[in-house]
Amino acid sequence: MLIIGILLTPTSDAWPLPGWLALFATALTWLGLGLGLWAILVFGRGVTPSPMPSHKARLQTRGPYRWIRHPMYTGVIVLMAGSAIGRRSWIAAGLWVLLLLFFLAKLRWEEQRLVEHYPGYHSYRMSVPALVPCRRWLSPAERDSSRR
Repeated sequence: MLIIGILLTPTSDAWPLPGWLALFATALTWLGLGLGLWAILVFGRGVTPSPMPSHKARLQTRGPYRWIRHPMYTGVIVLMAGSAIGRRSWIAAGLWVLLLLFFLAKLRWEEQRLVEHYPGYHSYRMSVPALVPCRRWLSPAERDSSRR
């Protein structure tokens, strides 16, 4: 519903859209779309909108899953950020914030089920960031020794 809301929000003039910002919004849209499609292709037949782990799916750690645990979520968040910026609407921006909060809540709930479902998920979660590939990838042992 939030995605549809963002996409159906009429374009307004709530803020200026200089050329560089329009280009940035377009880049975000394409980047998000590409990442989401790549994640879906790698995940395969186990893709489902449900946060419950599918019995058809295996734990994916290749493709975008090497760098992000939830690349489909990241793809949708980035895609919708580009759409919201391009619409120049506070309504679209507010819906995007709600979408981000929704995915963060869904991610927390889903991760509990993934830890229960996949024996290797806990160590995967410790070494790969959830949404943004921004931290150094260290093994748990390396992380522990760097804290001392």
